[in-house]
Amino acid sequence: MNDYAEEKRFMELLCSVKGLNGSVGRSLIEYFGSAENIFGADEKTLSGLLTPALSKNLNNLRRSLSDTEKSLKKKTAAGCSANGINFITFREPAFPDRLSEIPDAPVGLWYIGSLPSPDLPSVAVIGARECSSYGECVAKSLGAALGRAKVQVISGMARGIDGISQQAAQDEGGLSYGVLGSGADVCYPPSNRRLYDSLRLSGGIISIYPPGEMALPQNFPPRNRIVSGLSDAVIVVEARQKSGTLITVDMALEQGREVYAVPGRITDRLSDGCNGLIGQGANVFLSPDIFLAELSEIIDSKKNGGSPPREERIKRRSTCSSRIKKLHREYSGSRDLPPDLSDDEAKVLSVLGLTPLSAQDIISLLKEYDYPAVSMILMQLLIEGHAAQVGQGSFIRKY
Repeated sequence: MNDYAEEKRFMELLCSVKGLNGSVGRSLIEYFGSAENIFGADEKTLSGLLTPALSKNLNNLRRSLSDTEKSLKKKTAAGCSANGINFITFREPAFPDRLSEIPDAPVGLWYIGSLPSPDLPSVAVIGARECSSYGECVAKSLGAALGRAKVQVISGMARGIDGISQQAAQDEGGLSYGVLGSGADVCYPPSNRRLYDSLRLSGGIISIYPPGEMALPQNFPPRNRIVSGLSDAVIVVEARQKSGTLITVDMALEQGREVYAVPGRITDRLSDGCNGLIGQGANVFLSPDIFLAELSEIIDSKKNGGSPPREERIKRRSTCSSRIKKLHREYSGSRDLPPDLSDDEAKVLSVLGLTPLSAQDIISLLKEYDYPAVSMILMQLLIEGHAAQVGQGSFIRKY
């Protein structure tokens, strides 16, 4: 076999065939001894090892190659480095250890920027694209807390919960990694261009699809296994009962990852998926501080013997340490108020939450104030960035 640089180009070719950047591709490499030998095998042998669709796609690519090195370079993404795109295979030391241990582990990854550090904790934050103000607030506070704690945030860079949590982590100086359902050079969705550009500089863009690949619906379930695979734990912030987010949860459980769900009101359809997961035994997410304490135990547990079987993991709430049980038992929600508030501002802000309230609602709770006074206080809280107006005449706390 030629040197590894040439073998790596053949691996990159193999990964460009949809369906072969996983366990099937790895099995082919093991069977033939190298990726290069796959491209020299006869079609009958390959047909006996692959499904008709995979065999057809691979043979079409093989027939399109000439025997010259020039043609090989043209067919691979050999020029990607000039565009900031790198390719790494499972045979290289820098390939993420977390991915090597999952079922259907990829043969290789294309990425821009860097790959997640094996020495730092990683957490996937996922949820609804069309999230509520509640989901947005939780995603922002969670992403920011993870960023400050130097926990790597992994997500799909989608609209809604994914992108909000990743941007919040970045804004706090943390590292975040976007796993795309397109090529690493394709910003999807285009509305997250600011996040895409920032991930390139402080984190990374990762894909199992070759450069130039557009975001297709069938690309996202395979992408989701990479999101959970790169993570030590997965947090679901908001999800409907029948949601693509829950596909990632199933993959996470099969991969030995802890799953957390943010509880919501039983009347909110965006909380159906999360509440259902908690009912099935998922860990309940109460606050960033409590979660970070639990994450520390998860990391220690992995160091001391790996992940327990799935049926044991979903019972973790009853077997977690006494310290975590105490944190759960004493949890009473955040009571912190910003410094330098006037007494009037503190009183009004203390009754605001994520359920929109009108000035009249506030008056009914704080009977010492009349309408003009509440209106003036709300205006000041809006100016100072402590409250936000949602809809006509309704207000929420901004964090």
